[in-house]
Amino acid sequence: MKRETPEILLERPRIIATLRLWTLFYRRGVIRFLKFWVETLLGPMVSTMLFMTVFTLALDAGDEMVPGLSALQFIAPGLVVFVLSQISFQNVCFMLIIDKQEGVISDVLMAPLSPLELLLGYGLAAVANGLTAAVLIMGAMTVFTGGMLFSFWLAAFFAITAAFLFAMIGVIVGLWSEKWDQFSLVDNFLILPLGLLSGTFFTLDSIPGNWQWLFEANPMFWIISGFRYGITGYGNVDTVFWHGASLVGMAAFVFMCGWTLMARGYKIKA
Repeated sequence: MKRETPEILLERPRIIATLRLWTLFYRRGVIRFLKFWVETLLGPMVSTMLFMTVFTLALDAGDEMVPGLSALQFIAPGLVVFVLSQISFQNVCFMLIIDKQEGVISDVLMAPLSPLELLLGYGLAAVANGLTAAVLIMGAMTVFTGGMLFSFWLAAFFAITAAFLFAMIGVIVGLWSEKWDQFSLVDNFLILPLGLLSGTFFTLDSIPGNWQWLFEANPMFWIISGFRYGITGYGNVDTVFWHGASLVGMAAFVFMCGWTLMARGYKIKA
């Protein structure tokens, strides 16, 4: 019988770990999301396109909201990231709450998955789902805005960071929530206000000076400003750099919090 080399013995656990993570990420996360594509993809796309239609009818398409950008071109990137963040947050919350209420979470915990694999399986599925919706919505919005892309890498960085940050927040809220009311409380009184007060529909110059700090402290403002810069080129590169660095630090902190709660089995282990 041929003896296995040490390299093969070391590689086998890595392959098994990858397959375990892929099963949770792809089969339980992405496939479940795509299975209900009418609600998860078509619904947000239709809602966003209705927003753009209303703005088209209400605003003069020729007026510039900021130098070089029409109102629709200014608003579109913010709407995309707003929807991206909401989907990433809601998707992982739905998965965790449904799995807990239906008792499926016990089957997931019985699988040979580490807390890190569980966190990444749930979280990265939400990231992938959010990015899928964002790409489709951004493509559909070209009907109103035309093609826009200033820096692909900057836009991708802020989109992925936003999706990851809100997916990790969703993991924490999903672990904490035992009822849908608890999820709705966070969604309606934290996530939604952060999005609406993020500069999606207005410039910071339109806010009184003594209130601007409140909007500048909003992480969604950092995300939308950076993504808008990547799409349109509007913004200050130094400010965008610091916003990006702050978002990475915040995402790392929330990730560590989620990992800690998952390792302790917070509200998912008897």
